[in-house]
Amino acid sequence: MVALSNAQITNIVAHARETPDQEVCGVLGGRDGRVETLYRARNTAETPRIRFEMDSRDMFAAIRDIDDRDLDLIGFYHSHTHTQAYPSPTDVAIWMATWGPDALCFICSLMDEDRPTLRAFRIATTGEIAEEPITAAD
Repeated sequence: MVALSNAQITNIVAHARETPDQEVCGVLGGRDGRVETLYRARNTAETPRIRFEMDSRDMFAAIRDIDDRDLDLIGFYHSHTHTQAYPSPTDVAIWMATWGPDALCFICSLMDEDRPTLRAFRIATTGEIAEEPITAAD
């Protein structure tokens, strides 16, 4: 289980809505399964509508700040502009090759514009996907 504040959830949804035709992305840091910091990052993908590539400078700056604060890297978030909040084959390949089960994959779907959905997943190095429950806490 992972906990985010209502303000953090609102921030992720707002970030996704700022560019509803392009995926957005960011980094989440915290402690004991509770997100304490949220860092927006630029999407540098050549086709940002259907995929994301987190700007390496933004990502490393966020990870450095997380380390400096003695926090844990909780995971990364990105949006799906027109599909459900579930890892795509590309998402799974990225996690398997890069992060594995240690970093959660948060996805904010704008498929239903009136009801954005935020979900979190643990993706194993074998490609298995397990949803991680999100609790909203203030």
